[in-house]
Amino acid sequence: MVFFYLFFSNDVFPADSQTRASPAEIQHLQESGEDPRPLSTFISSCSEHYSPPPYQHSHLSRHEIPLCTPDDLLDIIREPSGYYELPTDPWNEVYPGILLSDAPTALCTSLLRRMGITHVLNAAQGKEKHCGLVNTWPGFYTQSGIRFLGVPAFDNIVFRIHPYFEEAAAFIDDALKSGGKVLVHCQCGISRSATLVCAFLMLKRGFTAQEAVKAVRNNRAIIPNDGFLRQLCDLNDKLKRKPTIDYL
Repeated sequence: MVFFYLFFSNDVFPADSQTRASPAEIQHLQESGEDPRPLSTFISSCSEHYSPPPYQHSHLSRHEIPLCTPDDLLDIIREPSGYYELPTDPWNEVYPGILLSDAPTALCTSLLRRMGITHVLNAAQGKEKHCGLVNTWPGFYTQSGIRFLGVPAFDNIVFRIHPYFEEAAAFIDDALKSGGKVLVHCQCGISRSATLVCAFLMLKRGFTAQEAVKAVRNNRAIIPNDGFLRQLCDLNDKLKRKPTIDYL
């Protein structure tokens, strides 16, 4: 019931606390119709399947300040209303040749053929549907002639999605170089898939994290969780921070 309420409501959600609600709190919020927290804090962490240590800016020295923060990216995501919003369409072209979509779109191969999709990147590959995973594999698209890449990511603030940035970016880049069109999806097309598209823009098109998030957000409402935003900020620092020289 909670999952249905979160992803199929037409409401927008103001930003406030990042804490995870208890079942009693969720019930109260459902009844009152008020929810001050972003959707991503309520998505099932499926901790029985995956519980890695929290991700941190391990590459920064003690005195370095990140070039961007999750709050900076959240300000962009919430523009112009200041609220979190859900997509109004199942898919949107967020960059030339790159479409960001939900799972039902990705599962309809006849629709993908009509859309001219040549590559599919599943950012939520796995069999545990109750954890927000989507069970597709290369053979699922064989008859459609569509190339496939799967990333087994959970929409969890402690999930380390950054090890998949390079592979996902290379897959998307190869699709575009070949004149193809790539569909990037997860369960709802707002967090995991959006994060990988932003990483592609940063790695292959030279965008800053702020520019990448803005480019995607201008074409589709997205809500990457705080952990994913932090990892995009980390990538931004690695790509954009100028090397410094220590003088003795």
